[in-house]
Amino acid sequence: MSVYKIVTSLTANTYKTVPTASKKGGNNTLLMGSYVKLLGQSQNNFSLVSAFGIDGWIDNADIGDEPGLKIFFVDVGQGDGALIEVGNNFKMLIDGGPGNNMAAYLNKWQYTYYHNLNQKVHINYIIVSHFDKDHYECLIDIINDVRYTFGTILHNGIAKFNEDNENFATLFNCGLGKKEKIEGKSFLTTTFDSIEDLNKLKDTGMMQRLHEKFCFAVSNAKKEGRLKSFKRVDHKTRTINLNEFTNVDFKLDILGPVTAKVNDKTAFDYFKDDAHTVNGHSVVVKLIYGKRSFLFGGDLNIPSEEHLLKHYKTDNPFRVDVAKSCHHGASEFTVDFMKQVSPIATVISSGDNESYAHPRADAIGCAGKYSASDRPLVFSTELARSIKSANEIKFGMINLRCNGTDFIMAQMKEVARQGSVWDLYNPK
Repeated sequence: MSVYKIVTSLTANTYKTVPTASKKGGNNTLLMGSYVKLLGQSQNNFSLVSAFGIDGWIDNADIGDEPGLKIFFVDVGQGDGALIEVGNNFKMLIDGGPGNNMAAYLNKWQYTYYHNLNQKVHINYIIVSHFDKDHYECLIDIINDVRYTFGTILHNGIAKFNEDNENFATLFNCGLGKKEKIEGKSFLTTTFDSIEDLNKLKDTGMMQRLHEKFCFAVSNAKKEGRLKSFKRVDHKTRTINLNEFTNVDFKLDILGPVTAKVNDKTAFDYFKDDAHTVNGHSVVVKLIYGKRSFLFGGDLNIPSEEHLLKHYKTDNPFRVDVAKSCHHGASEFTVDFMKQVSPIATVISSGDNESYAHPRADAIGCAGKYSASDRPLVFSTELARSIKSANEIKFGMINLRCNGTDFIMAQMKEVARQGSVWDLYNPK
C-alpha cells in the first residue's frame, strides 16, 4: 500500500542524493500542501520520495500530515477564477472565468488522480461574485460535470435579462429586472434567493441565455443529489465558520454586497447603469486563515466602493494581507478603498488582446503605492503567462500557501533552473 505525506513547510527541496550540511544538489522544489509518495528508504533524517514524477530525498522535518491553506489564482484569461483548498477536506471555487480554462485545470491537472479512480470530487463551496460571463461561464460546465458534487453555491442574487425580448417591457424596466425610485433614489428590486426563485425568473422567458444555462445546471445538480444548497448572501450574512475543516481558525466574512430594504423586500442601490450595478454588488469575501487574511472583491467599482465605505463608516473590515485586484486591474477604483485594504500583495487576473487594456497603469501603480509593505508585491496572471506559440502556452497561475502564520507566493518560471520551476516570494 502506498504511503503519502504532505509537505508542511512553506517550501521544501528534494535532492538527488542524501545531502550534506550544504544541501547542494537539489532536484525539485515543492510548495506546502504538495503530496509526496514515500518510497520506503530513509537515511540521516531524510526520506526518499516521489513527487510530480521526480524522485528525491526530502528532510523529514518538511513533511507530515497537517495541511495548510492553498490558493490557486488560476489564469482564466480575461476573467476571475480561484481555487482554495485545505488538504483533502475543503475545496472552494470563487468564480470560474469564461471559456474552459478553469475546468481544464481541474480536470486535466488538479483532480486527474480522482477522476482516474472514478472518485467524485466534492467542492464544499462555489462563490459566484456576480453574473458576468467572465466570472461564471466556466462554472456551468463544472456544475454539469457528474464527476463533481457540491455543498453550497453562494451568489449575490442579481439576474440579467434580455432587453430585446418583445415582452420585456411588460415586467421589467432595466436589464437587471425592475428598477424603482424611492424618495428620489433608485433601487433594483428584482432579486432571487433560492433555486425556486431563479426558476421563476427563468420561466419568464426573458433571462439572458447564459444565465438560463446556469439555472438549468444548478437545478439539474440539485435534482441529481449533487448539490446541497443554493443561497443569496449579503453583508448581513457576515461570518461563515469553517473551523471543522482544519485546526487553524478558518472563516469567511461576507462584507458585501450591502443591501437595502424597500417595501420589506431586499433591494440594491442602483449605481449609474446596469453594468455598474451588477459589478458593484459583487459578493465581497474576506477569507481568514489563522493570523492571515485574503480579500476577493469581484468587480467592485468607484460608486460601490464609496457605498461600502459609507456603510462601514469608521470600521475597516477590508484590511488584508493579500487582495485579488477588483475588476482585473481597471481604473474604476477609489484611493480611499485601496488605502483601507492596504495589502502586502495584490493579484491581478486579466487577459491578452482585449479592448479593456487591463491591467491599467494606475491600478498597478496604486496597488504598489498603497501596500502595507516596504517591498510591495503585484502579481499578474497575464504577465506570468508565457506564450511560445499558439500551441505552447504556459498559463500564468499565481500560487499562495499559508500555514496560518506565514505565507509564500509563487509563479512558474518560464525556464526552470537549478531544480526549481518556481519564482518564490516570502512577503513581509
